[in-house]
Amino acid sequence: MPSEKAKDNRSLIATCVACKKPVSTELAVTLAGEEDGRRTLSVVCVGCANNGWRPPGFRGVYAVRPD
Repeated sequence: MPSEKAKDNRSLIATCVACKKPVSTELAVTLAGEEDGRRTLSVVCVGCANNGWRPPGFRGVYAVRPD
């Protein structure tokens, strides 16, 4: 659920690619992946990232963040 600050400013709201829910950018992370040899960036909510969702071709380390 977007925060009060994000509700007033639509540029502070993103849609999680994993669960398709709108989230405040304060509660989202961008994970880099790779498809067809091209780098992709996926915005996901912290909850989905903490539960293990990764974009295709993800190579790296994700440090779990508090919800």
